[in-house]
Amino acid sequence: MIDQALFQTAKEKMIARSQGEKGVGTLSEKSVHSVLKYYYAPDEKYHEIPVGTHVADACVDGEIYEIQTRTFYRMNDKLDEFLNTWAMDVTIVYPVSVENTVIWIDPETGELSASKTTKTPKKIYKIFRELYGIRDYLEHPKLRLVLACLKTEDYRLLDGYGKDKKKRATKTDLIPTEFAEELYFEKCSDIVNLIPENLPEKFTVKEFAKATALGPNDASVGLLLLYRLGVLKREKEKNAYIYYR
Repeated sequence: MIDQALFQTAKEKMIARSQGEKGVGTLSEKSVHSVLKYYYAPDEKYHEIPVGTHVADACVDGEIYEIQTRTFYRMNDKLDEFLNTWAMDVTIVYPVSVENTVIWIDPETGELSASKTTKTPKKIYKIFRELYGIRDYLEHPKLRLVLACLKTEDYRLLDGYGKDKKKRATKTDLIPTEFAEELYFEKCSDIVNLIPENLPEKFTVKEFAKATALGPNDASVGLLLLYRLGVLKREKEKNAYIYYR
């Protein structure tokens, strides 16, 4: 169950620290990462904890929290040490923006203007591709996964190309405004439950890509992951694989 009061407090702590401690720690840290760290570990004394040769984002009562927005493959060395060398429980928190509003900033006046809010629920499916990068650890009994579904505001400068200066404009930060939903997976293989229900009993990579809004390569890698985890089976039909539960 999401604690909205705790989430608001986490946002306030992130804002206070980023304004009050120039050049220290969280200023180089994106806001989504920082807010979620305060949410899962409200007391700063549990942040940035050395564990062996690596540093955990947070460690509370012997459980490590790693907030990872992308490039999961970079966690392999960390996970090997945390899970195998030190035998610690690890929860990976993956933030997903399921509803986003772009806020444009005039770099000369500082004036703000908001664009239409866009719902992006299918972004959760990017987790299939990301988990492939840490596939060797997904069946480890001490590893868990949380998908933190957020509503966000995406702040960008009006310094791009075109008449409206929005093309290839500079992105400054993504600010979480609301914790919409938390999807908890005791075992990483349980992500099979995320497969869209509107898919047929047997489906192709192309059908999976359409249902999840993933690119062809990401869809293929995601299905390969689910196949290697043993949660999907496949058979070859002509030159393509057909997958089924």
